[in-house]
Amino acid sequence: MFIAESAADAAAVQAFSLAHRGACELFAEPQTAHCLALVSDASGDEAAWTFTPVQPLFEGGRHGPGAGEWLLCVGLWVPADQRGEFLAWYEQEHLPILLRCPTWDGCRFVEAPHARGCQFFALHQLSDRAALDSAERARSRATPWFGRLKRFEWFDEPFTRTLYRRVENNQS
Repeated sequence: MFIAESAADAAAVQAFSLAHRGACELFAEPQTAHCLALVSDASGDEAAWTFTPVQPLFEGGRHGPGAGEWLLCVGLWVPADQRGEFLAWYEQEHLPILLRCPTWDGCRFVEAPHARGCQFFALHQLSDRAALDSAERARSRATPWFGRLKRFEWFDEPFTRTLYRRVENNQS
């Protein structure tokens, strides 16, 4: 699996979508030209796109084409010596709390190669962007385990968070 990113124009994005039909989920950041695609391969002449290979680690809830139209991509860098505790927290506590929100459809948690430390991406799908303001999200960030991790400078604030909306391919 690859995460592909681009600031290509609408015609290039449409061509990319058509070239990857059936093996591509395409999302765009509202009000910008930035796109993110989840694809199974990085073949083809797509110079306008940057491909990052990722390895799935775990998932929960519903995700993929049948899940919500919103994608919250959270980039999380973690020191190698904190990998085990961080993954345990995310999979055993954080994600299950988020999934109690009716509009937090699901998440795919993946890892990308990184020369130093661990680079993860949490690919959360939401059926309503209001899930970001839900009681479940607030609760997931107010646990004792979250508090223990929060003492590390690499935790939470440095994580990147980008909200995208699904781009539908209307051509057959």
